Amino acid sequence: MTIRPVDPALCMALFVSDTPCYSHPDAETVRATVSSTLSRLGRDECYAQAAEVFGDRPDVALSRIQWARELCEEALTPAGAR
Repeated sequence: MTIRPVDPALCMALFVSDTPCYSHPDAETVRATVSSTLSRLGRDECYAQAAEVFGDRPDVALSRIQWARELCEEALTPAGAR
């Protein structure tokens, strides 16, 4: 069985959202946040804002993208594919 990674744009949407990095929202909240952020900003703007954070604050960006990836993998990967 091939495990498909979560679309990076979904992780970027959570990354640029207003959700605090120290929080651990449930899967439903992650999905809703990703969906609303993508609807509001679009994929390109999510990437652009993330790039800006990485340029301005790489010390903060690394831990935040790891946090976003972990939450998105938990919330957006089907249970059988983990």
